[in-house]
Amino acid sequence: MKTLVPVVVLLLAGVGAVRAADVCVWNYDVLDRFYDPQVGDSIDCAYWVERTLTDQGHNVTLATQYLPADISGFDLVFCLMGWYRC
Repeated sequence: MKTLVPVVVLLLAGVGAVRAADVCVWNYDVLDRFYDPQVGDSIDCAYWVERTLTDQGHNVTLATQYLPADISGFDLVFCLMGWYRC
């Protein structure tokens, strides 16, 4: 996980430095919600990813449950698989 964060940051910085990107955020497990005290409500896994990308000026498409059949129109695709539950 520690090595994944810098890679994601570099990808976002590289895409953001060039132009606004078309990004697909695939939120596979839409029922996986947790309480975020900063928001004051329950949010899903995609909330902060989508919010950060939108705030940086990217065009975000949120896909739920199924990954779009054709992802060729996206510059970047995030696949969020949810949290591990026992």
